Amino acid sequence: MMPLRTGIQSACLFAFVLLFSHCGAPQAPVCRSVPSASKVPSQELLDEARRSWRELKKSPNSPGFIAARDRYNAALAKLLDQLRCGPQDWPSRAGSLGTQISTHGDEDVDPARLDAVFPATQVDINGSLAHRWTEGVGVPFVGWKRTTPVGIKREPHVLPTGLPYNLTAILSFDEPGAPTWHFKKRWLVNEINLAGGKRTLAADWTAPNAFYWSMCDLDDLNIQNAILPDRFSEETGLFFIQRYDPKKIPLIMVHGLISSPAAYKHIINDLAPQPWFRENYQIWLFNYPTGNPWLYSSMKFREHVRAACDEARAAHGLGRLDQMVILSHSMGGLITRSSVTNPGNLFYDAVFRVPLRNLRVSEATREFIRDATLYQPLTEPKRVIFMAVPHRGSPVATFRAAVLISRLIRLPKVLTVDLLDATVQSVQGVLRSEQAKPKMPNSVSSLAPSDKSNIALSSMPLPKRIKFHSIIGDRGKGPLSESSDGVVPYWSSHVTPVESEKIIPSDHSVPDHPQAAEEVTRILKLHLTENPR
Repeated sequence: MMPLRTGIQSACLFAFVLLFSHCGAPQAPVCRSVPSASKVPSQELLDEARRSWRELKKSPNSPGFIAARDRYNAALAKLLDQLRCGPQDWPSRAGSLGTQISTHGDEDVDPARLDAVFPATQVDINGSLAHRWTEGVGVPFVGWKRTTPVGIKREPHVLPTGLPYNLTAILSFDEPGAPTWHFKKRWLVNEINLAGGKRTLAADWTAPNAFYWSMCDLDDLNIQNAILPDRFSEETGLFFIQRYDPKKIPLIMVHGLISSPAAYKHIINDLAPQPWFRENYQIWLFNYPTGNPWLYSSMKFREHVRAACDEARAAHGLGRLDQMVILSHSMGGLITRSSVTNPGNLFYDAVFRVPLRNLRVSEATREFIRDATLYQPLTEPKRVIFMAVPHRGSPVATFRAAVLISRLIRLPKVLTVDLLDATVQSVQGVLRSEQAKPKMPNSVSSLAPSDKSNIALSSMPLPKRIKFHSIIGDRGKGPLSESSDGVVPYWSSHVTPVESEKIIPSDHSVPDHPQAAEEVTRILKLHLTENPR
């Protein structure tokens, strides 16, 4: 057996190699010359597209409509290659084809304002996600707008690395002047009007999702942000997939330990194609470095949700903030549950023996303790979905391998110096600990069933003002009462009272399972019936 010190050094070296091995970041596709298959005289393609456009004005049930649509899309795809490739700018290339680009209106995107625009067929999905698309008029495209990389400051709520755009390109022959290109925001627009009738726009729902995660490092740094959480504190916050809309319900997704918002890419992939979802919900992704104790991450979660809601109310009024839904996985469920539950003095009393006012600490430390343990819960959430949540901890956190990993975690200074050291030195005898100098828990140790914060949280009743649902994984290795998803046993993931409890044949990666997406869909539809506009 490897000596403990050698094992820790090896693990540290492994983490170091992982941390600095992300060189040569992927680049968005750039078309410098027209592909040979698309080198067809543009006038010939325009004539074909114009003839097909006229036929598209007929009823979708009429003979020949599907064939006309396919001819239009095929001609359009080749014209688009000629439009997007080459050294000139977008307006010049459009003009050389005898066309123009629409750059106005809330439904259209000006491709010149994006850093890359390319056909959805160029995205390598490669089985990473089930491919979801909608047949219709037009050519699905992906737009890409660069933002700052992971770890570099950017505007609040903006996704790191870049913003993916789900677009559908059409060429209209009905507007004054030259034929007009439109790059439609497919998440907003389902149809176009032709001769007074509506025609469904084609869409590829998976390509923008898959492309984002191929470009962004968030899901590649799961181990690093657990071992060195302070290094990734800049990425703690809420990311909006689209601009805030007061007419839509925020659906906040909170991931678990050694994870990232990518944990929800399968569920997003299944929800995005559904018009009822896009019309009624907006996704907010909460990201945080998972090495910190979940009680600290819970405090940061409340800070960011409150800030986002305050900004939204100031600009747009209440909107549908008070219909908010939170979808949480694993440790993210503890962050969520503690954020929506009034803790009273339970968290505080689990750590300290004397009232807060009697602690001999700085005002900054006192305020920190108050925000972490004696807070008021979030008031906006109306429904919470738990997925594989260790409400009573996980025995895995006590296994030797987990303990070794726990020792590698380097907590931020605010927890190790500003809070712990100052508190211990100033308040000897008031801590509820048998150790002379207690050690600040991290994410792994705070998941142990014996952790005081875990015990305190599990003793708090679920608030009656919120409706709760559970989705629990079961590997099928025994009766339900003795079952487990491999990380969280049923006795820990089961909590009452809830509106529903769904058991699915899954390991701990519950969000990846198709039955989880089906149950989330059912719950979100139920939420709409109970909370109409």
